[in-house]
Amino acid sequence: MIFDKVVIQSGKDGHKIDVEPLLLDPDNFFGDHNVDHLVKFKDTYTKIIGKYHGQFGKWNLKELEKNKIFVLENYYDNAKYLMDKINVIAQKIVFNSVFYHDTGIANEYFLLAKEGYELLNKHEKQFKIEDRNLPAISLERAGLVTTRLALGKSKNAKLKNEIRVVTKRTHLKDEPTTNLSVTVLWRNKEQLKQINNKEILISDFVNPASGASAAAFILATKKLGIKPSKIFHRSISLTQAGVLLMKKALMEMGINSVFYSVGVASELAGHILRHFLPKD
Repeated sequence: MIFDKVVIQSGKDGHKIDVEPLLLDPDNFFGDHNVDHLVKFKDTYTKIIGKYHGQFGKWNLKELEKNKIFVLENYYDNAKYLMDKINVIAQKIVFNSVFYHDTGIANEYFLLAKEGYELLNKHEKQFKIEDRNLPAISLERAGLVTTRLALGKSKNAKLKNEIRVVTKRTHLKDEPTTNLSVTVLWRNKEQLKQINNKEILISDFVNPASGASAAAFILATKKLGIKPSKIFHRSISLTQAGVLLMKKALMEMGINSVFYSVGVASELAGHILRHFLPKD
C-alpha cells in the first residue's frame, strides 16, 4: 500500500497542534503554526524524486486513457505549444528566485494559466469530464486562484460549492530532508460533511506534482470518517510519477479518480500564482 507508512497526528478535544517546535526550518515555514493535522509521509515520496523511470507503470496514450488520465498535449499541438511556453517561464523562476517576485513574469504566467484552463474547458466534453457543479476543494494558497480559473470565474468570485483547506508541505526535525510532511488546517470543518461519498473537484496549477497536498487532505478527511467517492483533478500540468503514484494510492483507498491536464511539467513554479489570490 502506498500510504502504509503514513502517520497522522491530530489535535485533540478541539485544540490545534503547534507544529513550530517540530519544524526543521521554522523561519522559512510560511503557513499557520497551529493546525488541525500533521500528515507525516516519511519516505513515501522519495521514490518519485528525479525523472520518471517507469516505477509505477507505463506512460503511453493507451495506458493513460485506460486509467482516466487525459493530457491535452497528447492530442493537440496548441496545448503542447502552450506547455512549452509555461515550462520556459517555470525554469526561469526555479533557477532564479528573483523572478518569483517579478509581477511582470507573474502576470505572464497567470495569463498562460488562464489560457490553459480555457483549453481544458473547451475539450472537456471529449473526455467526459463532468466536474463543474461538484464541491470544489481549494488548497490554499494557489488553489484559490486555480479553482476560479478552472471554473471560468473571475479572480474574486464567490463560489457556492468551494471548500477551502490550508495545506503546507514541510520538513521535520530529525528526519532526512527527502522525507515530507504536510500540515492541514480546516477553514470550515462542517463543510467536509458535504463531500462524504460524493464526487469532488480539486484544481491546482501542478496537480499532482508529488500529490502530497491533495493526499494529506484526503487522509485527514478519512481520519474524520469522511471519504469522497471520486476525485476529478483539473490542472495546467502534472508530473508523470506524481500522477501514477496518486492514481494507485487512490485506488487502494477505494476512491475513483480522473486526471485532466494540459501537459507534463518540466519545472514546478505554480506558487507564483499567489500574486492573484482572491481578496477574501
